[in-house]
Amino acid sequence: MKSKFFLSGMMLLSAALLQGCGGGADAVPGVSLGSTPPTLGSSGGSTSGAAPTITYTGFAVVQDKGTYSAKVVVFFSEDMDESSINEQTILVRDAGGKLVQGSVLYIGVTGVFTPNERFEADSNYTAEITTGVRSLEGINLAKDRNWKFTTPSPSDLTGVVVAVSSNSPAAYSTDVPLSTGLNVTFAQVMDPASINKSTFTLVSPAGDPIPGEVHYTGLTATFMPKVQLAPNTSYRAMISASVKSLGGISMDTDHRWTFTTGTAPGAVPQMLMNSPADGDTGVARDSSVVAYFNEAMDTQSVNTATFSVSDDNGQPIDGTVTYAGDSAVFTPDTALQPQAVYTVHVSGMLAADGTAMQDDYQWSFTTGSFSGGLAPTVVFSDPAPNASHVSRSGNISIAFSEALDPATVSTRTITVTDADGNAAAGSVNYAGNAVIFTPSSPLIPGTVYTVTVTSGIKDLQGHAFQGDYSWQFVTVNLM
Repeated sequence: MKSKFFLSGMMLLSAALLQGCGGGADAVPGVSLGSTPPTLGSSGGSTSGAAPTITYTGFAVVQDKGTYSAKVVVFFSEDMDESSINEQTILVRDAGGKLVQGSVLYIGVTGVFTPNERFEADSNYTAEITTGVRSLEGINLAKDRNWKFTTPSPSDLTGVVVAVSSNSPAAYSTDVPLSTGLNVTFAQVMDPASINKSTFTLVSPAGDPIPGEVHYTGLTATFMPKVQLAPNTSYRAMISASVKSLGGISMDTDHRWTFTTGTAPGAVPQMLMNSPADGDTGVARDSSVVAYFNEAMDTQSVNTATFSVSDDNGQPIDGTVTYAGDSAVFTPDTALQPQAVYTVHVSGMLAADGTAMQDDYQWSFTTGSFSGGLAPTVVFSDPAPNASHVSRSGNISIAFSEALDPATVSTRTITVTDADGNAAAGSVNYAGNAVIFTPSSPLIPGTVYTVTVTSGIKDLQGHAFQGDYSWQFVTVNLM
C-alpha cells in the first residue's frame, strides 16, 4: 500500500506553474450532486457475483417562465436489467411524503426519472432506489438507497448555461503521451444519451477520426482511444454543440481544442495527493475525502468500489463519489463520528487510456469533535493584481486557503473578462488548492483583464467563497 500527502496551496502552485448523496449545497446552480461513475456505453456487467451499487445521483433543472422542468438521474456501477429500472424501483416523494408521479427511462447504466408535473421551487424532495433493481446477472441491489435534494430558487438559475468547465489534456498542451485519453468536465449534469462517439470526437491533422470509446458520468465524459496516437502530432478534439444538459438544453457552440503529442508512450496512473492527509487529526466531521491523480482517469472506473472509506472496525461507510477534472471526491452520506479513525482505500482505477493503476493507496485520518466552518479565501494569484506587460498566452493561477470541491471549479465560477465585459474563452484545471485558467487563444494585446472568483466556489465541506473577489492585470502591448 502507498500513502500520499496533501500539498499546501503554495507548494502545489510551484509545481503547477512548471461532493451526502444528493444532499448539501448544489455544486452548480440547478445541479445537486451526489455520487459518480459508470456511463453510457458501459461494457458488460460484473462477473464477480457482487451486488451492483449506485455510483452517482444528480438532479438538474432549467427555468421556464418561473416554473421548472427537471429530471433525477441515477448511475449504476454496471449494466442493469432494463426491466427492473422502472416507476416501482425509482421513486421520488415530496416533503410531505407524497409520491411524485413520473416516468423512468434506462440509458446505458443510467436511470432517469422525469416527473409528470414540474418540481416546486425551493422545496425538499427524497429519492429512493429499491432493492428491486438488479444487474444483468440477476443480482439485486443489496439495500434500498435514499437521498434528499432541494430544488433551487429561480434566482439560483439565472445565467445557468450548458458549457464545458475543463478539458484534459489542456488546450495547446505539448509532449502529451501517445496513449493519452481525454476528459471533459461539464458545468452541470448532462443527458447521457447525448454523450457518445458522435458528439465527443478526436481527429488527426488530416481530419481522420480516431476510433475510441466514450464513457460518461454526471459531470465528466471520457474518450478512450482504441489506437496509440502518432508522435509529435497535433490532434483536434471536439464536444459537439448538440450535447444536452439533463434539463434538455444544448450548448451554444462546439467546444474545440488542440494538443500535441510527444514521444513517450504514456505514464502509469498514480494518485499524487490526498486530503485529508495521512495521519491528520481534528478533521471536521462533515469533511469529504479527495484524491488527485497525475492524469485524466476513466470515469467509469472511479466509483465506490475503487474509492472507499472504512471506520475503525473495517466496515465501509455509505457515501458517494464524484469525479471532475483529475480529482475524485468521496462524500459520506452522514457526518463522521467524533474522535474516530477512518481509513481510505483507492485501488483498481483506470486511466482514460485504459492503463490500470499498479499501486493500491491507503491512508488514515482522525476526526475532531466539530464540523468545519471557515470559508475558502484567495491567498495568491499570478498574474498579481495590477500587473502589467503580462504574457498574452500565459496561464492564470489562483491558490486558495484550503482544498476546494472540484465540482464547483469551472469557467462559471472563475471568469476572465476584458474591459468591455467580454469573457475570454478558456478552460480551468484544478488540483488541491490551486486553479489554473488556460486561455483557448492568446489574449488581446494592451488590454485590461479582470479575473473574478465568484461565490459559487465551495470547499469540501460545502462552505461558499464569501462574495465575489476580483483583480485586474494588463497584457503586453505589441506596439
